[in-house]
Amino acid sequence: MANDSLALTNMDTGVVFFHQNDERAFFEWLARISCVENYAGDGGRGLVVRLKRKPGKDDLWQLLALCHRYGVNMRQLAKFETARNRSWFCDPKMFWHQAVFADGK
Repeated sequence: MANDSLALTNMDTGVVFFHQNDERAFFEWLARISCVENYAGDGGRGLVVRLKRKPGKDDLWQLLALCHRYGVNMRQLAKFETARNRSWFCDPKMFWHQAVFADGK
């Protein structure tokens, strides 16, 4: 993909599936997020999720929830901070804040 700002890498690192249905649920959820274009394994970059556009509010909430549920590193989601979502996305009281903004932002 020409625009790596719309790619999430290593989305499978640290993920433990406890049953094949758990794995299926992960990929079905990922596929239902409207900003997701596709996903595939890519060697050292692990599971790469390519987005068709920057995530909107519901997309970002789903990515946060999916990553939290499956233990995916959320740090790379910080790049989706915008002036429009900053008030809720960067709220230090939110469960994801430390995982996304580990540098204390």
